[in-house]
Amino acid sequence: MRTIDLVTEDQSVKSLLALARKETVLLQDENGDRFLLSLADDFAGEVELLRKNQEFLAFLDSCKKEAATVSLDEVEKRLR
Repeated sequence: MRTIDLVTEDQSVKSLLALARKETVLLQDENGDRFLLSLADDFAGEVELLRKNQEFLAFLDSCKKEAATVSLDEVEKRLR
């Protein structure tokens, strides 16, 4: 992943997209906010984004804590 500080590096959108075609780009603006830029169909990039998404990770944690499970047979019965 390449990091670009937009305060010190002046990049056009076109050049940023060209970089993002090769690897995920982390952009940092003058406020310190950070953004990831990657191909939408880049599976590895999407996984990386999800690993950094705290809301998604909290959702996964809540799913792991659910004690009750339902068998496939029970699901079929409930759906009928």
